[in-house]
Amino acid sequence: MVNRDRHEITIEILKNTVSGKKKTEIIRDVGLSYLQSKQYLGELLRKNLLKTDEKHIFKTTEKGLEFLEKCKECPLFKWDKGKDKNRLND
Repeated sequence: MVNRDRHEITIEILKNTVSGKKKTEIIRDVGLSYLQSKQYLGELLRKNLLKTDEKHIFKTTEKGLEFLEKCKECPLFKWDKGKDKNRLND
């Protein structure tokens, strides 16, 4: 598995929960440990980027969708890490 930073994991969680998912699906689809899922999901809930319903389904909020849109606009998220690897091989 590729090392990911906090932002990449956060974005992946928010993208995966747009249509709503249970915690176990998020863990599997995003590739998180149980401890990581508790930390990330808890923080995203506190910041109102994610919500949960009575059936424990996690879903991206409007604020979370706005966050994803802003990330698309940010040039730092368009940086391709693969290009940097090729540079090292030159």
